[in-house]
Amino acid sequence: MKSENTNQSNNTIGENCKIYNAEVKNCILGHNVTIGDSSNVLKTKLESNISINRRNYIFRSNIGKFTYTGIGTMIRSSIVGNFCSISWNVSIGGGNHPHDKVTTSTLNRFHLLDSGHWNNESKKQLELTFKNQKHCLIGNDVLISSNAIILRDIKIGNGAIIGAGAVVTKDVEPYSIIAGVPAKKIKMRFDDRTIERLEKISWWDWPIDTIRENLDLIYSQKVDDTVLEKLEVIAHTL
Repeated sequence: MKSENTNQSNNTIGENCKIYNAEVKNCILGHNVTIGDSSNVLKTKLESNISINRRNYIFRSNIGKFTYTGIGTMIRSSIVGNFCSISWNVSIGGGNHPHDKVTTSTLNRFHLLDSGHWNNESKKQLELTFKNQKHCLIGNDVLISSNAIILRDIKIGNGAIIGAGAVVTKDVEPYSIIAGVPAKKIKMRFDDRTIERLEKISWWDWPIDTIRENLDLIYSQKVDDTVLEKLEVIAHTL
């Protein structure tokens, strides 16, 4: 592992990982993970072959293999699938403030600011908040464009595309393209039958050697019956 001026503790770290000027605590890192300058990765599991860019904040999350993030992205309380492309300045799973109480100010922050430090009461309230938080569920092969915001407790299906600057307030169908504020469906990437076949193929879960051997199909410019049939044959042999 290559490490430069990092603040690390209580981590399990795989082979060939590179951590640059980052705070990494209570994490599990697979092989070939890179974490960029000024990032904070806390209480998180990163699978293999992941690139976390500079100035990221990732907390209480699980991120799948071959996923990467851009500069300035925040991911909290989220489960992110394999082969996701997450651009810069993206926010996923940020905390929701209460809107049905007298105040929208959070109770744990009141205790913190009242005492000036994390005393037992503020820690208790904070842990209770985390315990009650729901996760964002981001599927596999999802593209999240720059400056997108995905609210807490959202589910995004496999193969979806989130447009730049979108604010996602509702669940997103697999292989749909959404954009806007609030985000709405623009169109589907493929017809229903093709989507159903791609979901069953689930190429993102294949062994890496099988993926390498079939990059010409996975990166094919035309997703037609010929490509799908070849992918289906491979999937059935695994």
